Amino acid sequence: MRNSGYSLVESIVAIAIAGVLAVIAVPSLYRWSQSLEFKEAAWSMLAGLRDCKQLSMSTNLEHRVEVDFTSKRFRLARGDRPSGSNVWTPVRQWTELPWSANYASGDACGSTAGLNITFKPNGSAQAATLCIKDPYAAVRFRINLNATNGRASIG
Repeated sequence: MRNSGYSLVESIVAIAIAGVLAVIAVPSLYRWSQSLEFKEAAWSMLAGLRDCKQLSMSTNLEHRVEVDFTSKRFRLARGDRPSGSNVWTPVRQWTELPWSANYASGDACGSTAGLNITFKPNGSAQAATLCIKDPYAAVRFRINLNATNGRASIG
């Protein structure tokens, strides 16, 4: 007569199967979570650019997005004139970007110097390209800013 329950062999087989599934699933989950962080960074920067354009148009003053690639953050600042501002006052606090990503600018995504993107009250801006890279320096997202109409998009 057999007792109800599992034998030691059955338990070991079940644990082995669970272990194999975990070994297969963990790298995929890691890549998925990193991908979400890159996407979060891209959408956060895009929202900041769009917010800056809207503030510039509604206040009739220059506004700019100040990007600090080294500290992985950005903020919005307001100028003192509609054009050619000399004094910039922070409008928003620094927005932190995910640390797992690397950030750069330029068409070749090679510049890591700080960047200030200025929006005029008519909606125009300086042309710019912001890049979000993975730890292996592969570009994951590219944010393009059109100079004529100030439109920012993820490409």
